[in-house]
Amino acid sequence: MDKLGFISHHLDSIGIPYEFGEWSSKVTYPYTVGEITEEPVDTEDGKERSTLLLTAYYRGEGAYLELERIKNTIKKHFDPVYGLRGDIDGGAIAVFFDGCFYVPTGEADLKRLQINLKIIEWKGET
Repeated sequence: MDKLGFISHHLDSIGIPYEFGEWSSKVTYPYTVGEITEEPVDTEDGKERSTLLLTAYYRGEGAYLELERIKNTIKKHFDPVYGLRGDIDGGAIAVFFDGCFYVPTGEADLKRLQINLKIIEWKGET
């Protein structure tokens, strides 16, 4: 399993509807879409850093409450201090909640929340 598979598995395990890149299933709210940014490798210890930009959408009454519930569920699972650690193909991974903010949509009943997950990977035998 790679880092995207690791995160997808864990989001599924906590009941967060998620797809990488763009939502391709029938739209039901809430749903989340992820995209990744990778930082340049600047150390010799095999450590790689990236950030998953996880965008949650909700349309309708109670949108902010639902998005806050999603945020808190993700924050608890990917603890901002201790993270969630595990093995992946060719190494190990730790994923941390790294903040969030609301993004305007231009539609009164559609709300969007961006959640950042910091990812640290180490290549090599575990």
